[in-house]
Amino acid sequence: MIEAKKVALIHALEESKQPVWKSFYNIWPEAVLSNYSDLSLSKDRNLGQNENTISQRISNLAKMAVSENADAILYTCSAFGDEINRVKDQYSIPILRPNEAAFIDAIQLKQKIKIMVTFLPSLELLTQEIKTMMVESNTELEVKGIYVKEALNSLQNGLVNQHDDLIAKIALDQTDDCTIILGQFSMASALSNISEKNPDLRVLTTPDSSVLRLKKIIEAKLV
Repeated sequence: MIEAKKVALIHALEESKQPVWKSFYNIWPEAVLSNYSDLSLSKDRNLGQNENTISQRISNLAKMAVSENADAILYTCSAFGDEINRVKDQYSIPILRPNEAAFIDAIQLKQKIKIMVTFLPSLELLTQEIKTMMVESNTELEVKGIYVKEALNSLQNGLVNQHDDLIAKIALDQTDDCTIILGQFSMASALSNISEKNPDLRVLTTPDSSVLRLKKIIEAKLV
């Protein structure tokens, strides 16, 4: 019998937790999940906290996970890609940025890419991140970032249906040949709304892509 693998989830937003737990339940229920949170990271960055301090806090969460024998780490907040890359250089276990797997999947589809976000500071960071990944993979694709205004406020006020409707409305307006990425874990709940109205629209969610890729990486190491 193969021993269950322990995956550490590192959160900077409360709203990211449920979507990734759901993805693991649906895709990789055998994984043993541990959760580590610093839910003031985004607020403190917006308030101008020193970037070195922010980076150290992100690193400390990984250090704790590794000390507790995590087999892999998945970060769930999209606004800290550079800091997570520095963490990846410190450890030999698989560590994924929140959008890394979805971006790999989208690049491989070789269509125009549209990244939707509800957290405005993520918009420029994510579009730049995927462009860097395209350069590294010698791929040229058009990339567009789309900010869904007021959706995150709706979610944080408990108006999940309103949040999902705002995202779905803009996604369904994208009628050209493209791959849409719901760029934050907290946006994944809108997928069913989008698929119900247009099942042919190609939409990736970051938690599903992340769980699938981590599962594949871990299973390959076991062969």
